[in-house]
Amino acid sequence: MKLKPMNNWIQVDPSCSDVEESEPSLIALPDDYRPTQKPHKSVSVVSDPESVYQPGEVLVVPAHLIHEIELKEDNFYLLERNHVMAVIL
Repeated sequence: MKLKPMNNWIQVDPSCSDVEESEPSLIALPDDYRPTQKPHKSVSVVSDPESVYQPGEVLVVPAHLIHEIELKEDNFYLLERNHVMAVIL
């Protein structure tokens, strides 16, 4: 399935950011414990209908503004264009 973002939205891939592997903890934590998220995230552009950003470009964005959309068995991630903070060159 493909998704075509419209208006002021771009499709991004959040998996390009550096993923830290968690080491086993020596301290017992609750099962529902989640470590705090970093406020910013690097994402790669999948598609931009206005071609401001090219596919594959890496952007820095606020992590909490990435919208995950689940359609059938696919997950898509959208971000409003005006929330892009920087392009990594």
